[in-house]
Amino acid sequence: MATAPALNDAFETFVGSGKKDVKGREIGFTVGLRDNGVDFYAWVQASRRVGDDFNDFGVQQRSKHFTSQAAATNWAYRTARERIAKLA
Repeated sequence: MATAPALNDAFETFVGSGKKDVKGREIGFTVGLRDNGVDFYAWVQASRRVGDDFNDFGVQQRSKHFTSQAAATNWAYRTARERIAKLA
């Protein structure tokens, strides 16, 4: 029985909305990507940023599986932009 290759380190970046919460932190989303060259995963997590540091906010989001890096990347950034557009 063959086993899948181990996953590489996760890449995470903050996509900001330019809007602040009541504590003065920028509201945004963490876009995360991880793969092993065969399986590609992406997630979008609500986050808050102060300075250069950003932290997850709310319930942890599960990753979604994709068959290509391009599909994972496109879905993640599109989803982050859609969620930012919904902010009041």
